[in-house]
Amino acid sequence: IRYIVERTFGLLKLHHGLGKARYLGLERNKTRVQLIAMSHNLKTGMNIFKEMQRLKSLRDYYIQ
Repeated sequence: IRYIVERTFGLLKLHHGLGKARYLGLERNKTRVQLIAMSHNLKTGMNIFKEMQRLKSLRDYYIQ
């Protein structure tokens, strides 16, 4: 399980700039990290949804 969590933090750090704090103060940085995490989760969820739709269409194709 650890590699899954570490991989996510690594991706956020690499692609979204979470390696450094952009703002002064904990509240602003906390808000920034939460927004970035929400966008990452939405993107991941959409990718899962698209893959499910693709698999469903393949299943329907082979069943008929």
